[in-house]
Amino acid sequence: MLGYANAVIFVALALSSVSANYIRTVPSGEFTKRSLHHGMHRRAGASNAAEFAKIQDPAQQCSYYDIPELTKMLKSHQFPKVSHIASIPEGDTQAQQVWQDIQNSGIIPKEVKVKGHTDGKGHSAIDLAGYDGSADPDCWWSASTCKKPKHANIPSDVYTCKEPNTWGLTFDDGPNCSHNAFYDFLQKENLKATLFYIGTNIVTWPLQAQRGLVDGHDICGHTWAHRAMTTLSDEQVFAELYYTSKAIKHVTGVTTSCWRPPYGDVDDRVRAIAAGLGLRTILWQDDTDDWNVQPEGDASVQKIDQNYEKIIGKADKESPIVLTHEINEYTMKEFQRMFPKVKAAYTNVVPLTACTNVTKPYVEDITYPDFGQLITGGKATGLPGGDSIQFDADQSAFKVVSFSQQENGFGHIGRSRTANNPETSSSSAPQSTPNSSFSDPPTNESDTKEGTKSGAATLSGALTFLAGLGSTALFAIWHTTL
Repeated sequence: MLGYANAVIFVALALSSVSANYIRTVPSGEFTKRSLHHGMHRRAGASNAAEFAKIQDPAQQCSYYDIPELTKMLKSHQFPKVSHIASIPEGDTQAQQVWQDIQNSGIIPKEVKVKGHTDGKGHSAIDLAGYDGSADPDCWWSASTCKKPKHANIPSDVYTCKEPNTWGLTFDDGPNCSHNAFYDFLQKENLKATLFYIGTNIVTWPLQAQRGLVDGHDICGHTWAHRAMTTLSDEQVFAELYYTSKAIKHVTGVTTSCWRPPYGDVDDRVRAIAAGLGLRTILWQDDTDDWNVQPEGDASVQKIDQNYEKIIGKADKESPIVLTHEINEYTMKEFQRMFPKVKAAYTNVVPLTACTNVTKPYVEDITYPDFGQLITGGKATGLPGGDSIQFDADQSAFKVVSFSQQENGFGHIGRSRTANNPETSSSSAPQSTPNSSFSDPPTNESDTKEGTKSGAATLSGALTFLAGLGSTALFAIWHTTL
């Protein structure tokens, strides 16, 4: 990693993933914003998640539709603009108070500064020049793949599973508007996954988001607009996380306790703000780089197959959390095609709830099976049905629950409680004096070396991807940030 610490790293933000489809819904070379603020949606032929799950035509799945409760919230500016870097909308006093509480808590390390970028409003080109990647004082993953924070009161990142011979199954960048065939496949194979949903995608495709929960997967946040988080201001980082969690709550009814930074771009400043919101940072040990598969990306199917094969070949040595995507038809089909080999090598393919034995990942009373229960056929309890899951337009429905207030959730991985460690706090944010301590999640001996290689490969692949884009495609990516 350190060999390119002084280079300008172009991370392929794939902002197309913010509105990515199983199918291409506009002619090649054209681009359209899917903003619910402009009344562009129409019925998808379904009134609830159960009806939506029956739709097989990708074009019909990706037709715009109206959820009155959600439309009302969007029109009254209770969420940031779709596809734009998030900020706190004027008049959102609840968010302003939570943000003020986090700032007052002292958890955000003042010495960790906003990182540079070189692409104007895009926030997709991270500038590593001038940063001491060897000392890595900020625990900046993009510079060193650091996962153990160097500042107080911040839990370490989660990136491996506890149980042997286990593949931690995760999919980023959903909900994809036409994912029914893919989710049907997961059902057929009796697979549960951890789904990292983008806030913009949730409010654009809410029935799709609801299906993820109804099907028994666990839901985490993946930011509002999928930008490189270390390049954003403190308030923007807060808003990217806050409004994604809010979207998850209002659309699916659950208060999540986990998130994953796009491209792994996180440092202790960003981790601290996430911790203030009660969100544990989840990374990965192995990366398939499937986001770059042709024809949407630059890498051949054979290359992505090789990436899978490399992870498969380590089944007897490690239990990685693996990065895969539901960005488009090709990433979803790639997993379906490679799954028989994954299944043959790894005894267990499980979501993070089982991988880490976090059976209650939400504030709400929903219980997932632990590892032992899952592999013997255990099912989650307390989940809503597809015909009964509700949208909640009540502005007060979403409440931030900090780690000190959480009785359950991903914040409890490696957490030690003592007599001096209060269960609850009157503040919505952590106090400057530690009220909980976090030990490191279990790791594999090969992690440091392999993690560094993985980080280098990811960033190198992003460079290759952008270099191969045509001018029209580059314009489309740039245009989404305006």
